[in-house]
Amino acid sequence: MKAKKPKTFSRLISILLSVIQILLCLFIILKFFGAKEVPFVQWVNGLSTPLLTPFYNMFEPVTFAGHYVLDLSALFALIIYSGVGYILLKFLDMIGK
Repeated sequence: MKAKKPKTFSRLISILLSVIQILLCLFIILKFFGAKEVPFVQWVNGLSTPLLTPFYNMFEPVTFAGHYVLDLSALFALIIYSGVGYILLKFLDMIGK
């Protein structure tokens, strides 16, 4: 019975990590293409803001062709969250065996 708890917890962590990754990817893509502040974009920005706050202004955004903006801080946040999630999942996998 105890072996199932880490698997369930691992699944929850995996789902949470996937949601975070999707939100941050959407944020990066919408910002890159300069999406207008329609309700969907406001919703994505609102959900992403608490995740991005620790990384705010860590790097300057890069502008391509004067229009496309790549938010390097958000990209760095995506990498960090993915790495921490991966390490956590591997750790839970180790203790589950």
